[in-house]
Amino acid sequence: MPEHAVLLERDGRSVLRFERELSQSRERVWRALTAREELLAWHPTPFELAGATVEFLPSPGAPAFEAGRLLALEEPALIAYTWGEDELRWTLAEREDGCLLTLEHSFGDRFKAARDGAGWHVCLTALGGLLDGTAVPEKGSARELPEGWSELNEDYQRRFGIAPEQATPVPEL
Repeated sequence: MPEHAVLLERDGRSVLRFERELSQSRERVWRALTAREELLAWHPTPFELAGATVEFLPSPGAPAFEAGRLLALEEPALIAYTWGEDELRWTLAEREDGCLLTLEHSFGDRFKAARDGAGWHVCLTALGGLLDGTAVPEKGSARELPEGWSELNEDYQRRFGIAPEQATPVPEL
């Protein structure tokens, strides 16, 4: 299964779609997707659920986000919420030897697909490290990007046909 995202278009919006086969149970991966202490290790903007609201926590190297809206919650299979103007949809499907994690990130600006694809690629690698008990790469600080992000960003620009001068830059922190 490819680790790179595919870029789709749905309802006039761009959608980055990642799929990862994981050897852990759906319940274990669910904890990594929703428990604050685990999110802090890999998610760019860890969050807490507060009813129908998603409260984003301050995170080094990430812009601040206003609270999001919870769009769907079916424990331990689906969580979807707004993230700024974007939507994130995480699904977990049981497999005989673990589960399939699918992340769909939808947004309006196609030119940010490479930037966000590289970012999620790094984050999902860190999530895999957390789940496997191997080293979790550093998320970076407010002044630097995570290791490997720049190369992945260039790779995604090529894959998605986005010229560097068209690509949405990293937000000022």
